[in-house]
Amino acid sequence: GRKGEASGEMSEPHSLAMDSRGRLFVGDRENNRIQILSQEGEFIDEWTQFGRPSGIMITADDTIYVADSESGPDTGAGELMGIMKGIRIGSAIDGTVHSFIEDMEPLRDDHSGAEGVGVDHAGNVYGAVVRRRMLERHVLKSEP
Repeated sequence: GRKGEASGEMSEPHSLAMDSRGRLFVGDRENNRIQILSQEGEFIDEWTQFGRPSGIMITADDTIYVADSESGPDTGAGELMGIMKGIRIGSAIDGTVHSFIEDMEPLRDDHSGAEGVGVDHAGNVYGAVVRRRMLERHVLKSEP
């Protein structure tokens, strides 16, 4: 793609991930969206429900984890009103968001959120917080 705001164009692509079908997910952070492309670079879809994506990880079962380090009030970074920074978890198949891990200090610092995201085999979610130079570990509660 080239620089811009239209579908298939990018402005500050910040992360990449592939799903089980070989689709490329691009965290187009400046445009507040994830763009989904074929491996040939053809535009497939775009999703805005994951906030302002800084980091993306997709597991083998097509669960998508998206770190949003810049949303929230008054960040000065093109914030999305009504959307807070944190890690959103959902489906890479249909884009449904089913869980949200709120940033540990959402209003203390303009860019305090996790920029990178990972998950281990036990389902623990990790966030790489660049500004605070730390790694967060989130243990998700399992449903009874």
